Amino acid sequence: MLKVDFYLLTQASVDARLLTTCRLTAKALSAGHRLFIQAENEADALACDEWLWTFKPETFVPHHRIGDGQFILAPVLIGLKTPPEADGILINLSQRQPQGLAQFQRILEIIGHDETSKQAGRQRWQFYKQQGFSLDKHTL
Repeated sequence: MLKVDFYLLTQASVDARLLTTCRLTAKALSAGHRLFIQAENEADALACDEWLWTFKPETFVPHHRIGDGQFILAPVLIGLKTPPEADGILINLSQRQPQGLAQFQRILEIIGHDETSKQAGRQRWQFYKQQGFSLDKHTL
């Protein structure tokens, strides 16, 4: 059964979303998992890429942003759509329902503090619940 964790942020900043994503990514990577980070748009994908390089200077998070002209199979991929090569854990930074759920063992939903993010998160929660997935929420 697919496990879905919702991380509800108490701060409304983009930085809070990206920092949470980086921390969860580093933790999952250190446990041996592969990840795909679904971004809302190219600007968010680029920001996530930059944050993964700089959020913790002593930590290296090998990653690749899909769509930069070449494809490299890294343990952490960042993009707008789920690539067929993705597996392991999906981190959803977007407002969209992720595709290719069968490819993943776990989904981490990052829900911003703004009302638009919360509403989109509620809709995804209902979708996952209807699918019979295991759901959990964490307030950060």
